[in-house]
Amino acid sequence: MRTNNKRLRSVIIFCCALLLASGCATTMPETQSAPSGILNTEAATTYYYLLFEDASRENDYSGAENALTKLLTLSPPPEIYIEAINFYLRNDKTLTARKIATKGTKAFPDNFQMVLLKAESYRLENKLDEAVGVVRKYLEDHSQSDDAFRAIGLLYFDSEKYPEAVDAFRESKEAHRSPITRLFLAKALIQLKKYDDAEKELLAVTDQKDTSLEAWSELARLYERKQDYVLAEQAYEQLITVDTSNEVSWLRLINLNLKLNHLAKALELVEIGPDSDDFTLEAATIFINEGFYKEAKVMLEPFAKAKQPAEVFFHLALIAFEYEKDLNKALKLLNNIPRDNPSWTKSLEFRSRLLYELGKTDEAIKLVQSARKHDPRSRFILELETELLMVAKRPKDALKTINSALTIWPNDQELLFTKGSIYHSLGDKKRALEIMEQIISDDPEYFKALNFVGYTLAEMGKDLDRALVLVRTAANLAPGQPYILDSLAWVYFLRDDYKNAWTYITQAVTLGTSDPAIWEHYGDIAKKRGNKTEARKGYTRALNGHSNPELIKQKLKEL
Repeated sequence: MRTNNKRLRSVIIFCCALLLASGCATTMPETQSAPSGILNTEAATTYYYLLFEDASRENDYSGAENALTKLLTLSPPPEIYIEAINFYLRNDKTLTARKIATKGTKAFPDNFQMVLLKAESYRLENKLDEAVGVVRKYLEDHSQSDDAFRAIGLLYFDSEKYPEAVDAFRESKEAHRSPITRLFLAKALIQLKKYDDAEKELLAVTDQKDTSLEAWSELARLYERKQDYVLAEQAYEQLITVDTSNEVSWLRLINLNLKLNHLAKALELVEIGPDSDDFTLEAATIFINEGFYKEAKVMLEPFAKAKQPAEVFFHLALIAFEYEKDLNKALKLLNNIPRDNPSWTKSLEFRSRLLYELGKTDEAIKLVQSARKHDPRSRFILELETELLMVAKRPKDALKTINSALTIWPNDQELLFTKGSIYHSLGDKKRALEIMEQIISDDPEYFKALNFVGYTLAEMGKDLDRALVLVRTAANLAPGQPYILDSLAWVYFLRDDYKNAWTYITQAVTLGTSDPAIWEHYGDIAKKRGNKTEARKGYTRALNGHSNPELIKQKLKEL
């Protein structure tokens, strides 16, 4: 408690004056020996509260607790109870905090803050039902309390129980429902994708005077979700009218205008928006993301001339790569980013990709290996080097690099998965399977290893029942992944279940993939079902980038 309660502050000021007049604070009588009367009780309350504050400032837990124990025997005001509950909650003493809250709510049954703190003591122990029950009990005597209904709703909302949150918020009658309750009701409805109902609540809030900016912000984002960009634009315009310094709203409004292809309006907003370098740089990034490279370049060139901030060269390199198709220029621009800049690591990856695109994979590897000498414990650099070595068809060197990473992070599943994949590429399927099986043993929900083992077993013609279980589990854990759906289709195919095989391979290609192996499977399954047209389609798509194009040509010939 900070002494903001008028009554308690006046007591402290008055008692301090008494103490100064007496010449020594230590001569203040203990409560037990003080004569009865309100003044003595209040003076004792003040005295022990000051002791509590001093102990708290000094991080003296024992001293603070002793002072609170004395305070709670003096029939203190509710602020003391609240201070004590908060003290014990901060120190992870939830049971003690709850006992004090129970005593405090009996003494002051109308004090809702204490009710909330008691509920919080349960919430911290993940006892949601008990927390809600505390607030429900308060509602027995305060049946119209919007604060209480909102508190229950927030308990559910924070626990991601959105249907229950909506029900609780709606228990507050329309006539008593505050703007803040409506705002959180709208947030819960948005989580349930009930956008029209959420819009109704948010419009009710924004129609009121002194509307919170958060309500306008939620309404703007809601319209974006509904892809109603015109109304979203109007909401963001309202936001920047009320708060001209809100850079996020300005940037969202710029982005919306670009989506609507209102280029002139977007450029005008950049011109009249907040006068800060960060704002201009963020705006330029939005222009790049939306494909307006020429306009972004104009915004960035003044920064490039000043050579600061250094990350501007990353954006210009991206424009040179994506728009100007000048890879060498992009490389040259990236060289302006110094090693100690936060953008340097990101630029390292970009440079290595550019070198690869230019057919200079060995040079890219040397660049990354040089970076590793300066930062040998950088996981990002180690993984990038491994990837480049695999692209360069140097799996043995890649294995050495990934083993270096594993000496630093020995039980990292992602690194172990990469190691297993490298062994597989080396033709050592037995070792690859051993590593993947260990990953599954340590984490039965690591879907990439589940898929790998299931697919490999099927390819080897071993234990197709287990293979199906593993791949189906992976598909449930990571829905919508084309390569996992392909594995599932292939396991069904090898089990002679062509109906399910076709269902899942169709899902895999419908999601969008250029993987030649998936398209080959599509062709094989279609052929088995007697659908030569679809088989030809699959094999034709598989030709693009397949490791064995002659095999695919032969399959096309046999149709």
